Amino acid sequence: MTGKINTILNEREILDRLKDQDQSAFTIIYNTYSKKIYRYAIRFVKSNDIAEDAVHDIFVKLWNSAADLDIQVSIQSYLYKLAHNHLLNLIRREAVEGRYIDEIMKSAADFSQNTEETIEYRETLAKTRQAIDNLPPQRKLIFEMGRGEGMSHKQIARELNIADSTVNNQIVKALKSIKEHLLATGAIVGMVAFVVLLKK
Repeated sequence: MTGKINTILNEREILDRLKDQDQSAFTIIYNTYSKKIYRYAIRFVKSNDIAEDAVHDIFVKLWNSAADLDIQVSIQSYLYKLAHNHLLNLIRREAVEGRYIDEIMKSAADFSQNTEETIEYRETLAKTRQAIDNLPPQRKLIFEMGRGEGMSHKQIARELNIADSTVNNQIVKALKSIKEHLLATGAIVGMVAFVVLLKK
């Protein structure tokens, strides 16, 4: 059996085989639904790369949890629910990371020149600036237009004559690169501490 799933009976059989870690059953499910899940994802994230990564993550999760599956709805409904939750978490995570970086880019004028928090902030700010300077030229320009100048994705797209989805994709990739740089340099702790301090 290598084709698509056509009947409820076949669905139950495929699910039973999937629970037994049957690779061919997983392949049938993937071939039947992956494109539908991709189209669903692209409506959320407006980025081909992120949607493709999301589909990969969703089906990896399906395979890793196969033995414990207890699906009472159709496979399609289950996958859409899985995708919905995954994409919401992804959007929330990106939004949080974006807000952290926005906070880091703000002025330190309210802080005393001699406080430990100011020193830590300035070190983190310098590492953030370094990460931004290391971005590819177009990505850096798009990021600074959005984060530094406060332009919307649509405004940036019009200004640079590119698609909205390209702007979104480049900003998401920029945030990812900056976060990875801050993690690699140990600055992420200082960044979080600074955001917490701002909220006091």
